Amino acid sequence: MRKLRRFALAHGGHAAVEFAVLLPVMLLLLFGSVDLIDMMQANRRAQNTAASIADVVARDTEVTTEEVTGLWSAVNLLMFPSDGNDVKIRINSVLVVDGARAEVVWSEGHGISARASGEQVTLPDGMMQPGSSLIMAETEFSYRSPLGFLTPSARTFRHTIHRRSRLVDPIPRV
Repeated sequence: MRKLRRFALAHGGHAAVEFAVLLPVMLLLLFGSVDLIDMMQANRRAQNTAASIADVVARDTEVTTEEVTGLWSAVNLLMFPSDGNDVKIRINSVLVVDGARAEVVWSEGHGISARASGEQVTLPDGMMQPGSSLIMAETEFSYRSPLGFLTPSARTFRHTIHRRSRLVDPIPRV
């Protein structure tokens, strides 16, 4: 009985036991937050890539093959530190025919097929101004977590960004 009482009153190993209990929870929080932050940043980079590509094309008076090639090579810089080759991008010039119909004028794809000329696309209601045109950039990015802690499988982020043509309506593809 005396040994049991002495054991119950001993406080020497409490810190080690508390540490052993809390360590897995602390590691879960650490690795989980690293994974979550990396995933959120990759999603934001994919969205910013679509916005940047759409913005550059919307400021142009015509789009040449050399310009499109330059846009594809810029994706690696925009997606850094992620691999830009994992991003699929499509640039579409869209003409709003009437308040209910918008059609593709031309389309270019990188890692994804281009849309057919004349194909109908869905736009937000605020963009449906008859006779106007816009640039619609679409990105698809398959994210793989470096740690694989929260998301052991790939997660796909898709973004569609619209920008009004600034100088010419619609921007010709030459």
